[in-house]
Amino acid sequence: MEWIEAKILLKNLLSRIEIKEDGCKQLTGVLTDDELVALQTAVEVLEKTPAGSGSATKTKPHTPQKAILSPPDKISPQIELDMSVQSIPEPPNNVRLCLDFGTAMSKATLIQDNDNARSEEIHVLRLGVPGDQEEVSEVMLISSVYIDDEGRLWFGKQAVDRSMVEGGDGSRQRLDNIKRRLSEEGWDEQVGSSFNPTDVPITQGDMVLAYMMYLTWAVNHCIQDLQFPRNLLRRFAMPCLAGEKGRETVHRLKKLVGEAQILADTFNSRIKNGIPLSEFLAATHELRKEQQAYAYIAEDITEPLGVAGSMISWKTEVYMLFMVVDVGAGTSDFSLYRINIDPVEGKNVAIEVDGSSRGITEAGNHLDRILIELIIKKSGITSDDAMWVNVRSALELQIRDLKETLFNDQFVYVSLINGKDVEIELDEFLQLDAVCDFGENLKATMVDILGSLDPSWVGWVIADPTRRLVVALTGGGSELPMVKGLAEGEIRVNGLSVPVARALPFPSWLLEIDENLEADYPRVAVSLGGARKRLIQRGDAARITAGDVTETAELGGYYTKGR
Repeated sequence: MEWIEAKILLKNLLSRIEIKEDGCKQLTGVLTDDELVALQTAVEVLEKTPAGSGSATKTKPHTPQKAILSPPDKISPQIELDMSVQSIPEPPNNVRLCLDFGTAMSKATLIQDNDNARSEEIHVLRLGVPGDQEEVSEVMLISSVYIDDEGRLWFGKQAVDRSMVEGGDGSRQRLDNIKRRLSEEGWDEQVGSSFNPTDVPITQGDMVLAYMMYLTWAVNHCIQDLQFPRNLLRRFAMPCLAGEKGRETVHRLKKLVGEAQILADTFNSRIKNGIPLSEFLAATHELRKEQQAYAYIAEDITEPLGVAGSMISWKTEVYMLFMVVDVGAGTSDFSLYRINIDPVEGKNVAIEVDGSSRGITEAGNHLDRILIELIIKKSGITSDDAMWVNVRSALELQIRDLKETLFNDQFVYVSLINGKDVEIELDEFLQLDAVCDFGENLKATMVDILGSLDPSWVGWVIADPTRRLVVALTGGGSELPMVKGLAEGEIRVNGLSVPVARALPFPSWLLEIDENLEADYPRVAVSLGGARKRLIQRGDAARITAGDVTETAELGGYYTKGR
């Protein structure tokens, strides 16, 4: 067993120790064979360590040596790509995938139309199973990539575990926010040395591709368990980006989703053991020698579009203005929809209001950065301290868990690697000017969207005292206090008071199908809605599986089932 595997297993073993009421410590669960080997390995190492060697004393943070790797064009033997997905028989046309590449977690849903397309069978893919992270989530995959000291790429929970062992002293960094490169600049920038300890350069864009390969690999395992082929038609979700940036992102994602399938097949049996960075780059170089066509790529959807599609059963009478606010880790996305569904009259119209789709980069990660600054400030450490960089880097590796603990337990106790301890109360965090500004900016975006539209939209709501602007809150940040405040009371738009009300956190039609989806629904809503046969229209043009149409769509009533 490798020493780093033993360290990871031992850390997991220690995390299972429970403290009983009498103060005694108890190890719960059954000891696995690997954990037993890890304990034996630790004993062997300790037996070989001379007494008085100082191994138990605090050591200075290490600076890892660069792994010496060959450039991609000098690798021997040459990487042989697995292109078999391009030649297998066409997949069934009544089955679709939707991939939701998330900043913190990624999701995917498969939906099959049955009974002459009048019912749907829903499968939120259990990506956490092939990703060995069921204790984190069965249906979400951690969006992290780590390059270890030996120059291997690791993904998901393995990336987190290995980074905490090698970089727990703050000497190394893990790429957690790679999705932001889709909405920000720096696609072709090289990854910095704290993230990449090797002599082989890799761009931010290719790190995104590496993760997409891993996501596709996990999807492959799930759909094969469901006995579907790897070349299923797949949609993909993207943030709300306007103009040229939006078109550029669609083009990039189409290429990435296509390439990721080939690379996932090529490295299929090796991904869980780490992929040498040089081999991944060599495979990417080989794949891009010739222009490829990927028949399994379908249309893009915006994240709010997917959410809206997941909310509607198409068989219940609905007449309302419906705003989706999807607060993820990297972006917060907004869109407004006009929905008019009357199954008795055969009226089924749902249209995205033209010009209402907008995304901002203030989201969960913004709160992460604020929390880091508060912890640093309360610790008293400054940039003059020799441990400054290491303390900040170590916090970066664990900030998501710290933030989750803060909101769940109302406080968090942080032990810094320089020996200082900091306690943060939720109330003091929420009262920070930067946190208050975050909530105000979300509301300001919502107001600005409504104020920029034709006044008739707001006028329709306030014309009848029984009407409300219905607000659907989704994404990992949907239960944050400042986010929930967006759907309470009223908002002022161009001097008018517009009453708002929150949509059900979990749609009734899904509750009838599978109540077990309720806990995960805010995060899987995008992929679930995006995989349905028909999509809500964008602007003046309908958006459906077959493509764009220029007249109002009449969407058939759905009777649903799933698991």
